[in-house]
Amino acid sequence: MTKLVFQVKEMKSILPRLMKKINFKKNSLVANFTKVNWFTFILVFAVLGVTCQAPTQKKKIMARNDADQPVIRVGVLQGRAQVDFRVEGKVSFVNRDADFVLRGLPGGRWKIEAIDSKPAEYVYQLAVGTRKGRWQAEEVLRSVRNKGLDAHISKIETNNLSIPYVHKSVYQIVLDKKFSSENDAKTYQSEIQEKTNSEIIKIPQNDSEGTLRFTNLDNNYNFDSPGPIRLRTSQIQLADVEVGSGFHWETTEHRAYGGTFEFLLDQDGMITAINELFLEDYLKGVVPSEMPAGFPYESLKAQAIAARVEAVSKIGLRHPFEPFDLCDEVHCQVFSGLSHNAERSDMAVESTRGIFMIHRNKITEAFYAGVCGGHTENNENVWLINAKGYLRGVLDRDGNRLSTPLSEESNVKKWIDSNPDVYCSSTRKNRPTSVNYSKKYFRWQVEYKRQELEKIIREKTGEDFGELVDLVPLKRGVSGRLIDLQVVGTKKRFIINRELPIRRALSNKTLYSACFYIKKRGRTKGLTHTYILKGAGWGHGVGMCQVGAAVMAHAGKKFDQILTHYYQGIFLQKLYN
Repeated sequence: MTKLVFQVKEMKSILPRLMKKINFKKNSLVANFTKVNWFTFILVFAVLGVTCQAPTQKKKIMARNDADQPVIRVGVLQGRAQVDFRVEGKVSFVNRDADFVLRGLPGGRWKIEAIDSKPAEYVYQLAVGTRKGRWQAEEVLRSVRNKGLDAHISKIETNNLSIPYVHKSVYQIVLDKKFSSENDAKTYQSEIQEKTNSEIIKIPQNDSEGTLRFTNLDNNYNFDSPGPIRLRTSQIQLADVEVGSGFHWETTEHRAYGGTFEFLLDQDGMITAINELFLEDYLKGVVPSEMPAGFPYESLKAQAIAARVEAVSKIGLRHPFEPFDLCDEVHCQVFSGLSHNAERSDMAVESTRGIFMIHRNKITEAFYAGVCGGHTENNENVWLINAKGYLRGVLDRDGNRLSTPLSEESNVKKWIDSNPDVYCSSTRKNRPTSVNYSKKYFRWQVEYKRQELEKIIREKTGEDFGELVDLVPLKRGVSGRLIDLQVVGTKKRFIINRELPIRRALSNKTLYSACFYIKKRGRTKGLTHTYILKGAGWGHGVGMCQVGAAVMAHAGKKFDQILTHYYQGIFLQKLYN
């Protein structure tokens, strides 16, 4: 049978004539079969079908329902000997075989304890990079071996998501040498620092042992489980969830969660709590945690897409040896469950549902940071990953690039001391009031007495360098962010590599950014008395500048214009309904 395809104009002209042959009653459509022949009847429904049908151009890559969108397992508590929680409504406890341990209990206060637990045994190794392509990993492997280091490629299966353009595995380049303790691995890491950057990975050799004990605090009833327990309930509230660990906003708070909850013993024999939920529900807990819900709506939509892309691109990559896909902290993305959900951010997620950023037929990565300081950074200058064409550092405004490279020391000083006309500038006209909090991040300054800074560096790096003689910038990225910083002491000198370790080594928490220069004031016995760090921005600076995105949206830019400014060369595609 020949397939009929109607154009909109044709349907508008045909439909009224067809409707004359059909009797109508109020609020219902009744076909009078004695007056309508079968061809007319079929034609009516063919037209109606065409007018109501969604576009079929991307049918092959569109999921049909929630069951086909990704399910995310988020680690919300880790390394706990005890966890306190409250259940709203009735609750059932189910074991790993899906058998009910307890069914339909009333809600209330509970605690979980790790009983007679024994951690797994570990070996420690050094990873020198992770690549999503085998040939890229082979290039890194050859480079490492040419430096006299024995290494191999370890393939990590990342996910089995039912959406296209996703890397199903990644390749980690790992040095062959194994260590029984983390301290031994750190010592070797320092020895090879001149040859390669690396990070320590912890690989379990067996399973932990122990029992989970659940106790109802309202009636003291308890039961033990040797394996994981899943809770089926409408909502669960956890006490003392860590927020912003290691950063200046570090705190704890009570949080509420929906979805499915699972408690288990991790490889250290401690309790891990996991929230399992659909990706779109997960994003409703991420967007208002990563970007204020009062930001302009188009920037919230851009954030929703970036967070969706980040979640999918990081599954199996950030926590390959853990029982969850992503953590709920800055390391992956901040996820606060139901606690900070807001109508505007929920709408931003729903209005961009299923939309991803694509580059060269793969879902991209979508790093983002609070305030870039005026210029974003190349991704390879921050992490041990290969350069991405869509993650190039860009000037945070429309128009020309800078004529003077910020990788040069003299230019960085001028840049930080100036107030460039960029989107995230604290003095830019026509800024939304919702970004006023960011003024302290655009340009900032911290001061340390020498002895104070010595103590911080010693505690953060574990290096015994004696008294601090100097801090020497060795290498900067395109945004001016430090890549290598040399610490010169009376006993030894050593190099701190990469943006985040530098930020952590020079602060009790974490410096706002690695885009800073060093001023010295006064001398005592031949040593500097005070170190002044003058800096720009907040965060690693790769990808979207969140305050810049808000200012762009306030100026009338749409979410796609925001995303293509910060992630150049990408396009947007809807991968499920």
